[in-house]
Amino acid sequence: MRRLAVAAVAIGAALGWGLLFATPAEAHAELRSSDPANGQLLQAAPDHIELVFTEPPDVGLTTVGVVDSSGASLPTGPPERPPGSSKEIQVHLDPVPDGVYTVTWRTVSATDGHVTAGAFTFGVGVSQADVTPAPQGSQTPPPSPLGIAGRWSLYVGLAVLLGAGATGLVAFGTRTNARPWLLATAWALAAVGVAAMTLAERSTVGVSLGTMLSSEAGGKYVLLAASVAVVGVAVIAASLSPSRVWFAVLGVAAAGAMLARALGGHAAGSAPEVTLQWLHFVGVGAWIGGLAWLVLGLVRRLEPARVRRFSNLAAIGLAVVVVSGVLRSVNEMGGWGWWLHPFGTDYGTTLVVKIAIVAALITLGAVNRFRNVARFEDLGSRPLLRTAGAELGLAVAVFAATAVLTGFPPQPNAEAAHHAARSLVVRGSDFATTTRVALTITPGTVGQNTFVADVTDYDTGRPVVARAVSLTFALPSQPQVSSTLDLRHTARGTWEGDGTALAQNGTWSVTVLVEDPQSSVEIPLSVTPRRPEQHVSVSRVEGQPDLYTITLEDGLEIQSYVDPGTPGRTNQVHVTAFDQDGKELPLESAAVTITPPSGAAFQPDMLRFGPGHFAANIDLTGGRWSFDIAAHARDGSELVASFQQTFGG
Repeated sequence: MRRLAVAAVAIGAALGWGLLFATPAEAHAELRSSDPANGQLLQAAPDHIELVFTEPPDVGLTTVGVVDSSGASLPTGPPERPPGSSKEIQVHLDPVPDGVYTVTWRTVSATDGHVTAGAFTFGVGVSQADVTPAPQGSQTPPPSPLGIAGRWSLYVGLAVLLGAGATGLVAFGTRTNARPWLLATAWALAAVGVAAMTLAERSTVGVSLGTMLSSEAGGKYVLLAASVAVVGVAVIAASLSPSRVWFAVLGVAAAGAMLARALGGHAAGSAPEVTLQWLHFVGVGAWIGGLAWLVLGLVRRLEPARVRRFSNLAAIGLAVVVVSGVLRSVNEMGGWGWWLHPFGTDYGTTLVVKIAIVAALITLGAVNRFRNVARFEDLGSRPLLRTAGAELGLAVAVFAATAVLTGFPPQPNAEAAHHAARSLVVRGSDFATTTRVALTITPGTVGQNTFVADVTDYDTGRPVVARAVSLTFALPSQPQVSSTLDLRHTARGTWEGDGTALAQNGTWSVTVLVEDPQSSVEIPLSVTPRRPEQHVSVSRVEGQPDLYTITLEDGLEIQSYVDPGTPGRTNQVHVTAFDQDGKELPLESAAVTITPPSGAAFQPDMLRFGPGHFAANIDLTGGRWSFDIAAHARDGSELVASFQQTFGG
């Protein structure tokens, strides 16, 4: 009992570590952002394509292709990882003519070995109407039957072997567990499982076995195979010499193989998550893996004291499984809220099935502990043997559900899809080449944006220790337009802030000021925000000005018109905001940036005509005018809209 108490304390400490420091899991290597962004319109062709993922991609197993509107492939360089950026891929692109282009990508996560793929579009020198953004999100192939069978075989084999070591030392004795045929069968299951998983991964990735094994993702399979080989040596030693030492070695070796599997699964990349996943595996081995040895011992008439010792061991294993399982499911699904909508994904549905089977297992375990074990001397071994056999049958189904579960992404990464479709990423360095900055702007359109600056050392790629980071915005076409945004440091090591600095169309000069205790550096960037997503309709009635109704993404509307719309005289530009119900939306302020057919853009003084109605006087000339509207509602909403109108012809 003393050994069980020590083990319980150690496991409790490890679970506490996982609880305090575990973070939500990413959903494989999803595309977080790209440059060009999905649907972005460029004036000049880019010389490279950049993709930023939620997990480090395996460069050797990543492909990036670019095709034009006719479907013809364009030459690109090999995928490369820029210095200091583990989650980014770049490919060189030769100069291309004006047109619409589609980028297709496929990668393997170096963290968990899963395949993801997707696409995005961009345009060069064409109108925004010609560029249709690709559907958001990434695609992951479904789990293959061979991969499911392999994982099931591995989990069953390792659980039985860890159960042999744990129960041999704590409950039944090594002589009772000295069953070479069962030890060899369990090891064979684990070895076959590794082979099947490796072949399934090779088939999914679509490369040769040698290429796959020599890659970053393939290294996880090599590690797993080596650890299972070590378990095989321990099996031989424990079979030939069933001493406490060799059964301890067997248990440790099986736990080591479970750790190798945790390092290659969804938990990889986070030490607390790996700890939780590994403890989950170990708990399953002590509880469910030990059941196989309990059934075998009951057939051979185990003494009541040994049965009670196993019951205590199984109770600890069950507690570890439940606590670690709950924490892992919450982290994998992105929070406790997933319980409200558990069937939204394949992963969630499979997890619910697994939980239901485990609940039945726990019920049978409770019957055993509080009835069959407590009254073992009176009832005999038959009731316990019957219930334990039923537990083993359910355990087979649990392992099958787990094998399916680990082939699905934990959660649809809505954030990654959002960023991939809408972010704008610009990069630069200071003139002395000491500091690099990657600035991600979301959604990358005129108006309200979130700015995330990743500041790293130019040579090493390590994060720069800074006292403060700020952004200064200037619009060269309008020298009077400028602003500064102070960024805040986050736990992720980036600098972030929100603001409406990019309030107008055009190419902005953005200066990143990085200050440390001794000095400061400035990194110049050039940013061209996209026009916001909107739907423009025009109502034309003879004798009245043309009325432009601009519907925004969130259902808000801007109505604008130029009255009387006659060149050669003073006109009024009217702007009115409406909410989703068509009621006038009260505004704090409104501004219109007007670009005439010739000359510089300007912002006229706005006069309030109502709660959500502003107007400005302008001298109108003939030609095509552009109107960019930015309004701030009293409820905090930001409205950004634009339209063009031709006058005098």
